[in-house]
Amino acid sequence: MRTLYISDLDGTLLNKQARLSERSAKIIGDLVKKGMLFTVATARSLSSLEILKELDIQLPCVQLNGVLMYDFSSRKYIGRTAIEPEDARAVLEILRRNDRMSFVYKSDEEFGIHVEFERLSNDVEREFFEARRDKDYKSFAQVPHISVSDDDSVIYFTMVDEYSKLRSICEEIKQIPGVRPTLYSDNYSHLYFLEVFSSKATKARGMLEISRMLEADRTVAFGDNLNDIEMLKAADIGIAVGDAAEEVKKAADIIIGNSYDDGVAEYLLNDH
Repeated sequence: MRTLYISDLDGTLLNKQARLSERSAKIIGDLVKKGMLFTVATARSLSSLEILKELDIQLPCVQLNGVLMYDFSSRKYIGRTAIEPEDARAVLEILRRNDRMSFVYKSDEEFGIHVEFERLSNDVEREFFEARRDKDYKSFAQVPHISVSDDDSVIYFTMVDEYSKLRSICEEIKQIPGVRPTLYSDNYSHLYFLEVFSSKATKARGMLEISRMLEADRTVAFGDNLNDIEMLKAADIGIAVGDAAEEVKKAADIIIGNSYDDGVAEYLLNDH
């Protein structure tokens, strides 16, 4: 049976230091060398995926919660789902009305990512910016006023704040049919991420497309947070790590060991 294994990163495959442990890297790296079909579906973009270099993944992966698909073997983007300009402007209007701006990701025809922001609202956003500002594949620019023209290809909004500050904004954005907001806890702080992208882009859709490309007979997906639930339900086997959110555990077929105890790697070692 040809099985595709696909894992979320933060809170699932990575430990509490946002790193791939030596044991997980060894187990998964060896299995990939032996032919295991393994890849990732993450809210991260390519600029922060250098943590996976030890695994030598050669398959396509899902980035930005399904917005982008990148092929590790050819080192090229193979898919992008943008937000319609009028929907992106509607999101911006809601953010301005609530006095809460976002990082706004725009993509060019070569799949380069250009991130605009007006201000940094808290320490987590400042750390987010500092960790990514000099990375390849993505540029950051602070601008006095973010706008969206009909020629802009906006692919993503992301912001970090208190749950109480983001919940009502998320509910407003849900009323825009062409976009999908997701609100979930940050694995490394007490704050929450609010991310917005095209309603046509999901981790689940990306996973199924990769499975089709590889002619896999079975898909096994791993996750821990609310943005993983749809993917786990769409997989033949949906697996939650032991330290996953309760809603994710309820949606999963199997619950395994904790992320910080190499739960995914241990499962792969026994299942493959």
